[in-house]
Amino acid sequence: MAVAAAILVTSFTSLPASATLREDLNAVNSKITELNDQINSYEKQAKELAKQADSISRQIAVLQNEQAKLKKQIELKQAEHDQIVLEIEAVQKRINDNYELIGYVIAQYYYNDGVSTIERIASSESFSSFVDEEAHLSSVSDTLGQIVEENKALKESLVQKKKRAEQILADLDAQKEQLAASEQQQQELLAQTRSSESKYNSLKSEAAKERKALEEQQQSILQELARQNNVSGVTAGDPRKGGYPYSGQCPAASLNGTQYSDQWGMYICECVSYAAWKVFQNYGYMPYWGGRGNASQWPANARAAGYTVSSVPRARTVGISQSGPYGHAVWVEAVSGGRVYISQYNYANEATNWLPGDYSEQWVDQGAYVYIYFK
Repeated sequence: MAVAAAILVTSFTSLPASATLREDLNAVNSKITELNDQINSYEKQAKELAKQADSISRQIAVLQNEQAKLKKQIELKQAEHDQIVLEIEAVQKRINDNYELIGYVIAQYYYNDGVSTIERIASSESFSSFVDEEAHLSSVSDTLGQIVEENKALKESLVQKKKRAEQILADLDAQKEQLAASEQQQQELLAQTRSSESKYNSLKSEAAKERKALEEQQQSILQELARQNNVSGVTAGDPRKGGYPYSGQCPAASLNGTQYSDQWGMYICECVSYAAWKVFQNYGYMPYWGGRGNASQWPANARAAGYTVSSVPRARTVGISQSGPYGHAVWVEAVSGGRVYISQYNYANEATNWLPGDYSEQWVDQGAYVYIYFK
């Protein structure tokens, strides 16, 4: 994981820096940690609200689809209703026409009732035409009543169908109104959810700005501590990669002795170089251990320098694993139960696309390391 640097680049020891600067750095670091927790909380809330908004949007889409289907049903039922109305009007016309014909027949009977049979025969063109007319009147008289009754029955049937169609239309309209009301409620809920999501994103943005200002303050303090201890080149790098000053050069083209060393005699992009930086970033100092940079050497170096080495994890400590020929160093970001959340360099895993020499974070069992308290 790490190889000791053979060349001393700078001379940096744990000479006592200004106590006030150390206190200021500790206060700034605590505020940054607090802001990180707030930002994570805001981001979590915003993501949860985004999921809720997506779910609501899907529900609205379902409601709109149901309304589209309902609209087609209403159009079909309205067309059926309109057709029934036309049929009722046609039947009513037939009934009216039949009533006129009945009036004619009644008039003829009334007329015939005042005229003798001999006179009707005499007024006819022929006896044959008289017989035909009498037969026609008799036939019309016999069938008109039936036709009128049938038309009345047909009209009543159509009226009932019209009522059923109107009831279905009323029910469909009620469903349409209910769906529209449900959609309106969902739209309002979506607007509220998006507003809350925007609020948390805004809070996150404000907290990030405050954190950036604190990180600038942190860097200013570190630069002053570095000046007091004759150290240069410790300007923080990419904050997404632990602020490591050499993050822009990682992963290194090759590791294990070919890349140059950092301010503490550790090869850049190695796990120990990153761990040394995190100690300096958080506490304003990092001992120079004469180029003995292998992670496996750190516990002994720490004890010799008077630092506590423990199996009990704490946040803002260095974790050391003795696995492999050189061991491995990590920075403990947080502790939860029997696990620790770590950041590290030069550990090939999924987060680094299985390539060495780059930054990653992960949860691991606390028993994997011993922990060095630099405070």
